[in-house]
Amino acid sequence: MLKNDPQLETNWLQRLQQNDEQALAALMRNYYEALYNYAARFTTDEDIIKDCLQEVFISLWQRRESAATILSLRYYLLRAVKNKVLKSLHYNMRKTRSIDDSSSYDFFQEFSVEKMIIDKQISEEQAVILRKTLAQLSKRQHELIYLKFYQHLDHAQIAELMNLSRQSVYNLLHETIQKLRSLWQAEVFTR
Repeated sequence: MLKNDPQLETNWLQRLQQNDEQALAALMRNYYEALYNYAARFTTDEDIIKDCLQEVFISLWQRRESAATILSLRYYLLRAVKNKVLKSLHYNMRKTRSIDDSSSYDFFQEFSVEKMIIDKQISEEQAVILRKTLAQLSKRQHELIYLKFYQHLDHAQIAELMNLSRQSVYNLLHETIQKLRSLWQAEVFTR
């Protein structure tokens, strides 16, 4: 998981501006796994993911003089990774449709439902119901749930990352939670 320490992020960014290669190495150590996992939600091609992550960190190093303009390092890196992966997929597939079109990419999400269920000692039957319920969400809804509850981004950051208005994020989140609630109840009561 990406560390959420604004002071640490500021320190790394300041050190980057001072040409400190150790700061870049620290960023890579701390963010690589979470960024890899996020990129893997758009493609299963490990080579594309690794290349894109490398390009993101190289780009950050090349643009280190302007690092002070980065308000949220977490958001910046997530956005950069998503853009790199989608552009790479677009280039590799040579499709003519827009990379911002939600139908132009898949968002793979495996919610760690099993772990949460084991931790809370909920029965296996409820796990089956929950997986079935989550499978009924759209790609956009999966991405929204991931960004909000797993990456802890705020609504404005999610809106920009998903190319939606802030109000659309609120509406989609409300709609998603309502849908999950009604699907869950329908599944539980039909058993």
